[in-house]
Parts: sequence; structure tokens; C-alpha cells
Amino acid sequence: MTSRHSHHKGGDVFNLVKYDRENDTWRIKPRALDIIWGGDPRYWNLTAGEGPAELLQVCWLEVRGQINLNRFLKKGNEYMVKFRVELRPDNFGWGNCPVYFMVKVGEQTRLWKKAYLNLKSYGQVFDVPINQNLTFRVPESCSSEDKLMFGMYEIWKGRWKGGLVIHEVIIAPVPYV
Repeated sequence: MTSRHSHHKGGDVFNLVKYDRENDTWRIKPRALDIIWGGDPRYWNLTAGEGPAELLQVCWLEVRGQINLNRFLKKGNEYMVKFRVELRPDNFGWGNCPVYFMVKVGEQTRLWKKAYLNLKSYGQVFDVPINQNLTFRVPESCSSEDKLMFGMYEIWKGRWKGGLVIHEVIIAPVPYV
């Protein structure tokens, strides 16, 4: 008998976390992220490999990731985290429903930003948070155990939402255009 898991547990898989030398950015594909309800095809469609993750419907949106600071990022540098997303034409539930984005470096305090996804046209790929930078600085004194944690959340309204496609998470030096 096989076990079925409701949540998708991402991992630090080499082909899903890639460094783009030309733009000096890290690109993290959805299968490398922890997606609550991501293991249940009624709620999410996770394509194989490097493809996007499509939210079909949930009332609890929680997508998290983490990477090792020392392995990926340079000490003392400032970076930003962006989720590259798209709204499908049949999206629903995003009106008056802010999505919160979080970044946390090691044991430091979490930094939160919010964005309204319905401000963009459907079918258009865009980066969120919109018009705000979710930035962090890698401490000079970070240890080999310190992690960068980041996430995308809408867990407070309790409304059903769907039609969101997550293409990737981008971690780039500040400024990033």
C-alpha cells in the first residue's frame, strides 16, 4: 500500500536551484519549495522537473522555501526575494485579499511585505511583492548552519482562491530590475 501525502516537501535538488551567472541571480523552481496541499491534485498541479506549480484551489495558501546562506550567497551582500507568478484567466478569490511575503535570515526577525495579486492582468507573468522589495543582508558572521527562509502566504481570510501559477523564486543582488 502506498502512502499519499497532502503536502509537497521540496528539497535542495541541484537541478531545481540554479545559479544564473549572466544576471547573478539564483532561480528556485517550485518543486524545490514546500507547498501546503501541494501533494493533493485536487488543489495543486505540480508539473514534473522544472515546470511551474499551478494552484487550482485552496483556502490556505502557504508556499515556503529555504537555502543555505553560505552555500549560495555572499557574506555582507544585500539581496532581494521575488516570486515570479501569473494569474490564469479563470483565477478567483484574489480581490481584497492580500498575499503576504516573508524573508528570514538565520535567527533574525522575519520581514513581511504584502501585495494584492489582482492588480495585474491575467496571463501576464510578474514578480511579487509588487513595487516593494523584500530585501535582506547576509551577515558577515553567518555560520554554515544558517538558512535563508522565505515564503508566500494567504492563510488569514479563509476564502477559496485559485488560478495562480508559480514559475519560480528569484534571489538577486540589490538592485535587481
